[in-house]
Amino acid sequence: MTHNSDWQRHEAEARIQEVLEAAKARGTQRLIDTDGRFDVTFVPGKKTLEELFSRPGPLPDDSDPNP
Repeated sequence: MTHNSDWQRHEAEARIQEVLEAAKARGTQRLIDTDGRFDVTFVPGKKTLEELFSRPGPLPDDSDPNP
């Protein structure tokens, strides 16, 4: 891994579970390929009203990929 979120393609293929968990926990992961890159982003599913209102503070913005 070169940066916290950058992976060489061959490394990402060998460690795909880590790439997916990192995308879920820390945000978009970049997989660097020879002629471009892939951006791996976790998009959470919808939450129930009970889940939304059970936490203190403002409600997260639906369009924010990192609530």
